[in-house]
Amino acid sequence: MLNIKGVNKQTWGRMIALFLMLLNQLGLSFFDFKLLPFTDDDIYQGVSVLISIIVTVWASWKNNSFTLEAQHADQHLKGGKQDGKNIS
Repeated sequence: MLNIKGVNKQTWGRMIALFLMLLNQLGLSFFDFKLLPFTDDDIYQGVSVLISIIVTVWASWKNNSFTLEAQHADQHLKGGKQDGKNIS
């Protein structure tokens, strides 16, 4: 027996998205109807922009120590963390 009340919001979101994508595929295949009015070029450009944003945020979020002083500071910080010291 299904327990619909116990299903969380994320599960509902995934199922709704799956249903919409299947409906879009059926519309494209049988009825030449597009639920999502995007061309292949639009999708390619959107995915490229999304990947660019993700990589930019990821690269900016990480600690990028290029100078010798920054690299020494990183080593000092790692040594302090391993010793259990609280570095302020």
